[in-house]
Amino acid sequence: MKQPALPRDLNGQRLCQLFNYPWKWIETPSDTPKADWKTCEKYPLRPRVLWARWQDAATVIGTRFGPTTSHALIDIDAESDYIESTQRIKWALETIGITRTITVRSSWSGGLHIYIPFPHAYKTFDVACAVAQCLEAQGFVLAPGQLEVIPNRKAYARRWLGESFEYNGHRLPLQPSTGSMILDDDLQPHPRAYDLSVFFALWDNAVQHNDHYEILEALSIARGNHRRRRRKANGKAQEWGNDLKTVISEGWTGPGQTNDMLKAIATYGRVFEKLSGLELQRFTVRIALNAPGLNEWCNHLHELAKRCIAWARAVEKYYWPMGSEPLRERKSLVQVCTARADDARARIMAALKQLCLDGLNIGQRVKALAPAARCSPNTLYKNKDLWHPQPDSPAPTPAPQPPPQSDPLPRRVTAHGAAIADTIEAIRQQILESLQSTDTPSITRLGGENEVCILETAPLKNLKSGGNGRERERGKGLSTAPPPAPAAAGAPQWPPLEFGWQQGAVGDLHV
Repeated sequence: MKQPALPRDLNGQRLCQLFNYPWKWIETPSDTPKADWKTCEKYPLRPRVLWARWQDAATVIGTRFGPTTSHALIDIDAESDYIESTQRIKWALETIGITRTITVRSSWSGGLHIYIPFPHAYKTFDVACAVAQCLEAQGFVLAPGQLEVIPNRKAYARRWLGESFEYNGHRLPLQPSTGSMILDDDLQPHPRAYDLSVFFALWDNAVQHNDHYEILEALSIARGNHRRRRRKANGKAQEWGNDLKTVISEGWTGPGQTNDMLKAIATYGRVFEKLSGLELQRFTVRIALNAPGLNEWCNHLHELAKRCIAWARAVEKYYWPMGSEPLRERKSLVQVCTARADDARARIMAALKQLCLDGLNIGQRVKALAPAARCSPNTLYKNKDLWHPQPDSPAPTPAPQPPPQSDPLPRRVTAHGAAIADTIEAIRQQILESLQSTDTPSITRLGGENEVCILETAPLKNLKSGGNGRERERGKGLSTAPPPAPAAAGAPQWPPLEFGWQQGAVGDLHV
């Protein structure tokens, strides 16, 4: 994808590269006593336009965050109770690997922005969770107008319902005539407080010192905490405890090891000594003061107690005593799925009571129900028995077939059984011999008193002489009739036979 053209000024290029999300940018007039921010959605903010608006003293401009970010900031209002707690906030950030920040006065009102440059770009939502949980673990209360983390932990957007949420925006630093300036650790103006190049130099210095691997670990833990999932320990618990003991027993062996040491001490006290609150803080301080190499290598002896307390508070939020219930509630997958399914059905039934779906087809019903029930079309089709006009019904069970019945009339053998069989065979032979004949069949009777009907043929007229179509059709039909059975000359006269049917009926023959 082609990158948009950058401004000619080098500081402008760097500004556009750091704050590079162009969508839904914000602006407000600079002459108003209280900022009245408006979101601009008509067109993206291109780099050259961003630099031109940053230099315009009549307008204050701000940007938002995309899917990934290489920075975050903490916004402290001028009337906040935490305006004098910037040092505590920085100590809290050190527990997740952030050791360098940039403090900027945001405007003439006196509010503060603490910029957090990252060594790499991370997922924006993970960054929002990690920084917010880091401050909450130290007792800070996040609230609009008091203390805010930007980017914020925004709500999940359901795209199929047309929802779209953006991260909170922030004003750009050091804009002319806005009162924005760089401050030192004592919240005093920097010697070159309005120089944008100094701001970038401090940014690069922070990128070099902030620990990438500690930040990655904090991001992973924070995302898991946000999802309220139990964090799984790596390896066996006993091996983990032995590793922590090894780290503590070695103590300080060089500079820059204070955070690692205090974290190991506080974690061991929380998990294996099962301490909490003031007891955990005292344990961390006592073990740290007696660890080897403290006086030789630790450069934070003057504030060691405060750092121990900060680490004890942070660890207490992330870990729990061995063998006890975890801090985060546990539910089985079946319980979670069942609860979600019941909740979805309840929402669908509530939406059906509010909506009138008469006369709508299936697609229109789905479009109306999905936003009202706050669920996806897939969830609706899983519960189609609630709203579908013709829900699937189970296939009908076929009726059992009765067992085949045997012949209701039992066969009985008479004295003339053999003679009857011979007579039937003779009739069958006569019928087969008459198949070659083209005569018209007629009926003749055999058998004396108990008559047997057979066919007798007569000449078929006009079948071969080319008569009309009706006659030919009739001739074709008659040609398939059963063949005649003429009576044989001199056929023997049989005595009356006993048959089991009424005269002239076609049915069972009892032999």
